[in-house]
Amino acid sequence: MIHFAHTRFSYDGTRFALEEVNLRVAPGEFVCVLGANGSGKSTLAKHVNALLIPGEGCVTVAGYDTRDAGAVYDVRSRVAMVFQNPEDALVATTVAEDVAFGPAQVGVPAAELAKRVAQSLRAVGLEGFEQRDVNTLSGGQQQRVALAGALAMAPEVLVLDEATALLDPAGRQAIMRVVRALHGQGMTVVWITHFMEEAVEADRVVILDAGAVACEGAPEQVLERRDQLHAWGLKPPPAVLLCEALRERGLDVRDCLRLEDVVRQLQGRVGAANETGDGGVPYLAADERAWETPSGSAPFAEEPLLELRDVSFCYGPDQPLALQGVSFHLRAGQVLGVAGPTGSGKSTLLGHLNGLLAPTQGTVLYRGEQASGAEAVLRLVDHVGLAFQYPERQLFASSVLADVAFGPRNRGLSKQEAFARARAALQQAGLDPARVEDCSPFALSGGQQRRVALAGVLALQPEVLVLDEPTAGMDPAAHDAFVTLIGTLRADGLTVVLASHNMDDLAVLCDTVLLLDQGRVAACGAPADVFAQASVLQRLGLEPPFACRAAQAIGLPGYFSTAEALADVLAQ
Repeated sequence: MIHFAHTRFSYDGTRFALEEVNLRVAPGEFVCVLGANGSGKSTLAKHVNALLIPGEGCVTVAGYDTRDAGAVYDVRSRVAMVFQNPEDALVATTVAEDVAFGPAQVGVPAAELAKRVAQSLRAVGLEGFEQRDVNTLSGGQQQRVALAGALAMAPEVLVLDEATALLDPAGRQAIMRVVRALHGQGMTVVWITHFMEEAVEADRVVILDAGAVACEGAPEQVLERRDQLHAWGLKPPPAVLLCEALRERGLDVRDCLRLEDVVRQLQGRVGAANETGDGGVPYLAADERAWETPSGSAPFAEEPLLELRDVSFCYGPDQPLALQGVSFHLRAGQVLGVAGPTGSGKSTLLGHLNGLLAPTQGTVLYRGEQASGAEAVLRLVDHVGLAFQYPERQLFASSVLADVAFGPRNRGLSKQEAFARARAALQQAGLDPARVEDCSPFALSGGQQRRVALAGVLALQPEVLVLDEPTAGMDPAAHDAFVTLIGTLRADGLTVVLASHNMDDLAVLCDTVLLLDQGRVAACGAPADVFAQASVLQRLGLEPPFACRAAQAIGLPGYFSTAEALADVLAQ
């Protein structure tokens, strides 16, 4: 169905984004493409539907050569693509119009068109959203609309480029169910992801490194190669890492790609230990981290730094409330995690923390003073720094140093003072100023761009750092480096608010977790308390951290924030 033959491609004529790629995808095959940021995954995907044409070699789809201008229609009528950024695919005003746009362009009759729109929206869980303005949807909801638009084309090949990066766990599982069903019906699927659990579901895994195919094979052949995966900026699925942690503690456990296979290995042993009375007490010890006072930082201040009192917000007269009666407080030195299903109001909430949005009802207070009026809002902006869902979109200057120094310069600092602060912020963000300050920010890798964007916020020396899905779309190595960076900032005493669908990140980094449900606070407390509320998590389509899910599946009581903590107790 798809054939890359000696394919090379360069954006600038000097460096190859694809380097001698030879790859075949059979009709009806489900292939997962993995690789670090900048390895060429999106470039490869855009060759499949002739958005890009090889500089050397060729790409054929169903026998059609993408270099042939006369064959482009034949290629694109067979290949539907869901982009990494859903906004790149949205073209109409309402959801129904957007999903119908593609089929309408190729002459699908009205009756069939309406049927396809309804079926596609049902498949992605957006029934009832037909007349919603696409610009008022959350990033995750927009991604579902983009996928529905692709499905409405009834393609032979579906290419998904990080299509689940912005979705909550239930949303990711729902999309995976849809894709598996389509694959079962014979559709060819090319799935690009950084979620290693998703790669396990493929027929074949292909790993790109520096634009070339570094490895390919069945998931069992590829995803257990720890050292090689690490060299490629990747890491094994969580189940493999748990097996590794257990072996390091002396347990005889073979590698498994899926949690259920790990559970099958352990259940008999855990049950036997409990029956003999040898293992009951240690299993209750769980994870005894000091959530109230992060290691290396001072205790929280007694008085709230930021407070929301009964805040409600609506984007327009015909729109539902995005926030409804939200109340909580944030103390200096605290790390607050915000979670919730796609469209629950997370980004809207964060916009209130630094004055980008003003409540329709209710009050935002900073250090006990109401943040209303221009002067109060400016004071809030001065002290609360926000990195958006796509922080690299905050980059605009010709050099990294100029970009990071823009904020301090805009606040009246001299050029020398602003550059000194910018270099310090780059260092704080984990970048060497001497190596990157003269580079164009757009010449950096995705992970480096995110660090530069974060440095631009840190250069303003905020009291509170607000991060909206900061690790979405990052490869495992960049993700781990970013989590380490946030942990360092936390240890330095910076107050942090982190919105994320990654429950493992929230468990490791946060002192308090706040769950949102349709704009309301569903739960708020220490991670151990919030993640113990199984019924609430299930209702919201969220999951506890992997280690908690593993412990529950084994039948082990207690709270575990990491696989290492779980392995310690299992070894006992």
